[in-house]
Amino acid sequence: MKDAFERRALLLHLGDALHAIEIALAGDARRYTLQDLLNAHAGLAAHAWLAAVPPETSAEDFARRASASFAGWPAQLLEEQVDYTRLALAVRDNLFADHLAGWHAYVDAMKPEVAWFGDGLPAVEAVEASRIAEASEDTQARAADMADAADRSDVERAEERGETQRESVESNAGVYPSWPWKPGV
Repeated sequence: MKDAFERRALLLHLGDALHAIEIALAGDARRYTLQDLLNAHAGLAAHAWLAAVPPETSAEDFARRASASFAGWPAQLLEEQVDYTRLALAVRDNLFADHLAGWHAYVDAMKPEVAWFGDGLPAVEAVEASRIAEASEDTQARAADMADAADRSDVERAEERGETQRESVESNAGVYPSWPWKPGV
């Protein structure tokens, strides 16, 4: 049952983040900083997590970074097993990529509602090394794919095109499985 409350808290936080993005984009985002927005909108200033973002961040940059941070949250929070590390890493690596002190303040603001938030994440240096390794692997994989593309294109053209069997939505007892936090409903 605790999971349901944590998911709810994260969804409420997501709503606050979307509202902050909306306000950041509503005005002339290039002219304002996050501090300007916090001064002009008392509702935003009430969110402790926004104080963790550097106040000199432009509204446009904040909106871009926050959007990248929270874009995957809705789908992830609806998964049966939530990847809690992935949720936190998305925020750390986008919104607080170059502000580690702000990340720690953000985690402290989140902990009262979601006690595990930010725990057990890889160190920032380990994440950078992993990204470099992944980029190298991706480049090598793309080169191999391009080399195989010519061979496969001949095979694909030779195959007969038939109708593929599609799975029916009705066979799954509905479009969506039961909610992860209410099994059996």
